Amino acid sequence: MRRLLPVLFLASICSGCIHATTLITLKPDGSGTIDQEMAMKAETLAMLRGFAQSGGAKSTDKGLTGDLFTEEQARKAAADMGVQFVSGAPFKTGELEGFRAKYAFDDIRKLKMKMDQQTAQMASSSGGGSSEQPFGFDFSRGASSSVLTIHMPEQKNSQLSQFPMGGAGGDTKENEQAMAMMKTMMAGLYFDVTLAIDGRIVKSNAPFVEGGRVTLIQMDFDKLMSNPDALKKMQQAKDLTALQNVPGLKVVTTPTLTVEFAR
Repeated sequence: MRRLLPVLFLASICSGCIHATTLITLKPDGSGTIDQEMAMKAETLAMLRGFAQSGGAKSTDKGLTGDLFTEEQARKAAADMGVQFVSGAPFKTGELEGFRAKYAFDDIRKLKMKMDQQTAQMASSSGGGSSEQPFGFDFSRGASSSVLTIHMPEQKNSQLSQFPMGGAGGDTKENEQAMAMMKTMMAGLYFDVTLAIDGRIVKSNAPFVEGGRVTLIQMDFDKLMSNPDALKKMQQAKDLTALQNVPGLKVVTTPTLTVEFAR
């Protein structure tokens, strides 16, 4: 067990390097698809593999060879979300290496998805899990338009701990040291959950709407780190509403969103 501890520790640090995106595409009849990507920087995965091998891990040891994103995980995620697994494949870009998966659902009202769905997948594969409540979806189809109602997960002040330096206080020097460490540990962290409407949005109370897309949550850590004013807001935030209009961060504080759309 001792030889595994450095690998698990390194994996927990490298979770800051995760690039995770979820795109929910909704059709007028309430059905749709989900496209997910989960990736890390290629050099980070190479480091994990090297660390695992130096610790004596075999190629068949799941979760210890850098194979953090697999079809097996994607199929389990499908069961957790109440959707059908359609397809999946590993991918590589210039910087990232990971897995792309496509799912389908017949009724968005049955969809069970959490904000941290993808990182929860990784946690569950190592025996952990997520206590976060899922989104809730209601759907009404009309003759000329359809209305989607999204019940956002309950937001508590304790959720600030999920954001880098959120609610930080105390000694300024300690905060600066923590920030320097955070920049190194969390570099490259990016996650996004977006709803895409197959049609035209007629009206919505969602704060982040662009064309036919509604962003439910987004964090670009590198962008956050490059903005001193954003960092200051993160440090001084007492609740999630204080994090609105922070560059690199999109947080919905409204408990219920409605999206009316038509063809």
